[in-house]
Amino acid sequence: MKTVRNLLSDTAVDIATHAEQSCAGLRRRERRSGGLNWVYLDSGGNRTPLVLIHGFGGDKSNWTRMCRHLRGHFRIIVPDLPGFGESEAPASLRYRVQDHVERLRGFLGDLGVMRPHLGGNSMGGYIAALYASTYTDELSSLWLIDSAGIFTAEPSKLLRTLESGGHNPLLPQTPEQFGTVLRYAMSRPPHIPAWVLNAMARRALAASALRQRQFKEVLEESPHLEALLKDLPTPTHILWGEEDRLVHVDCVRVLRELLPNSSATVLRGVGHIPMLETPAKAAQDYLAFRERLIFGTDLLPEVA
Repeated sequence: MKTVRNLLSDTAVDIATHAEQSCAGLRRRERRSGGLNWVYLDSGGNRTPLVLIHGFGGDKSNWTRMCRHLRGHFRIIVPDLPGFGESEAPASLRYRVQDHVERLRGFLGDLGVMRPHLGGNSMGGYIAALYASTYTDELSSLWLIDSAGIFTAEPSKLLRTLESGGHNPLLPQTPEQFGTVLRYAMSRPPHIPAWVLNAMARRALAASALRQRQFKEVLEESPHLEALLKDLPTPTHILWGEEDRLVHVDCVRVLRELLPNSSATVLRGVGHIPMLETPAKAAQDYLAFRERLIFGTDLLPEVA
């Protein structure tokens, strides 16, 4: 049962979250799809949709700071994947990446979204890349941000920790361990007041058992991307934080070799979640990619 203090802090977090969504021109919506209730953000409008997929343990709010800088350029759709955020999480649901792909495709079909531009961070990038390899003709472009799913690159700090039997920093068991998650994932974490951090920790720890099962299914029961992405023609932009501890920046090299129509930007001094660490720079980099698509200029690698 929630204490009065916890109830007040949770309410304040929700108010702040909704205010940030409003500033980004996003409205909270709900949709029944595939027998599940989805909660998502939608900027509306008639422009070509940009669909953004959050990473493991994240939710739709991971994108709102960056979306402020994309406002007016696209119709932006940002779902909470089933099992995350506010979307439904029935006990029988599977969480392999291929399961996410099929559910996402059904959701977008129910929204009437045709040939969207699809982007994802971390596990969301894994989902976006597998979606592109499975339904190549149904996407306009691909945006991979510190994407998981590549297993032939140099091992990251996270993988080395797991291989040595160390504690998984993405699966905190205590409030103290949760406090290390953001510092592990980001080199430039935004300032978060203690009362907000405490509310985030309570929510994360409440989902601890579910997160452990989800992580296992993603890591152990999902396909590796290397063979599936080879020579994929989808125009793709890769954005990576040079200091990513979760997914090694060497994945950029692997992805560039696999994807003939790709470009890449590596951000110095940035970790695993560029859209939270440097939202304006991440948005500007993406807008430059979309401009290159429009004008047909070469997709060249960049470093920032």
